[in-house]
Amino acid sequence: MHVGRALIEKHGWHDEYPHWGEQNPDAETTSVREQEHELEQRVSEYIRDLPFLWVDVPADPGPECDRAVIEPNTIARVSHHRRSAGSSDLDWLGYHSPKSEVYQSGLWNVRHVSDKFDPSLVDQLSGYIPSTNALDHQSRI
Repeated sequence: MHVGRALIEKHGWHDEYPHWGEQNPDAETTSVREQEHELEQRVSEYIRDLPFLWVDVPADPGPECDRAVIEPNTIARVSHHRRSAGSSDLDWLGYHSPKSEVYQSGLWNVRHVSDKFDPSLVDQLSGYIPSTNALDHQSRI
């Protein structure tokens, strides 16, 4: 949703995609989905080309699992670093986002970007790195 909105803002496509990101039944019609197909494709292409880091944290999902602690703390930590270090990529699409959380944090997240992070995150995350198998570029496709 955030990538699509930033593309709309950057290219002035407000008239072409007036319902993008709306969460109401009127925006879920077949005609709206057909109209937004090209933008969906562009969003998918953009996201597919983003770098990512994958760490295997095995557990059943839930509020008490390590993933429930690692994910928000990692987002908060990276966001804090990016805000304090500044961004070197002045062409980043996120600067066109209408969400201040996106363009200020340098992340495509809005949740947890303003949270304080727990410094013990590094030790907790480090414990999972040795058991994480590397993925090559081909396995992403």
